[in-house]
Amino acid sequence: MPAAEALEVQDAVDAVVDYARKAMYPQTPVSLRKAAAGMLFIGGMADEWTGIMYNTGRHTPPLPIGGNQVRAYYHWHLGDPGNFDRAVERLAERLQAFRTINPAAPLLLAGHSLGAATALRVAAKLDGRPGGPVYLVTLDPVDRLTAPTRPKCVTWWGNSYIVNSQDVRDFIPQVGGRWNECKGADVNIRMDGRTRDGYGFPYQHGGARSMLFCKGDAAQSLYDQLCDQIGKPRQ
Repeated sequence: MPAAEALEVQDAVDAVVDYARKAMYPQTPVSLRKAAAGMLFIGGMADEWTGIMYNTGRHTPPLPIGGNQVRAYYHWHLGDPGNFDRAVERLAERLQAFRTINPAAPLLLAGHSLGAATALRVAAKLDGRPGGPVYLVTLDPVDRLTAPTRPKCVTWWGNSYIVNSQDVRDFIPQVGGRWNECKGADVNIRMDGRTRDGYGFPYQHGGARSMLFCKGDAAQSLYDQLCDQIGKPRQ
């Protein structure tokens, strides 16, 4: 290939890469400051471009405790896919620093798809450490490499999952290893893709917002049940 053509190809590649970077939903790290609660949202595969969990976090009301609340957002690989285990350790350390500053503050770890598995892995790193209650929310979790074992530090775990999806794209999470019902969870909500959510759309894997705010086969949504748990006095 002539040098001039090679430069044109490289310029085109650079333009695509630059566009992709600008189109990404940026991670928002956990802020280490005084707060009444912490809310962490972790997206699944390609959430940095689709923004499924990014937008779900933006539309999630504050936890029902009042006061200033810290919100954070991460991609499932936590920004370091080349050293994922170390990235999990670093986020756990940052969360523990937040808990040290706010020893009684509840902490919500909510993840979608691969991000749900990451949320569980991060929660497991908090086992045995002092701090307020930890609430785990997993939205159609996916990951063959992570066992859906309940971390000891988790006060309450709510899980929702999709069955009978009519969306052809849902073969991807199926191949990736859907957890479906999690035996260690306090709540499992089954959402049938042959029915419609509260927004009028069929339940499907990409609908993280409906998995959090709609009822599926339950009397209450996952978010409403979470709020009920937070309102209960600790045992």
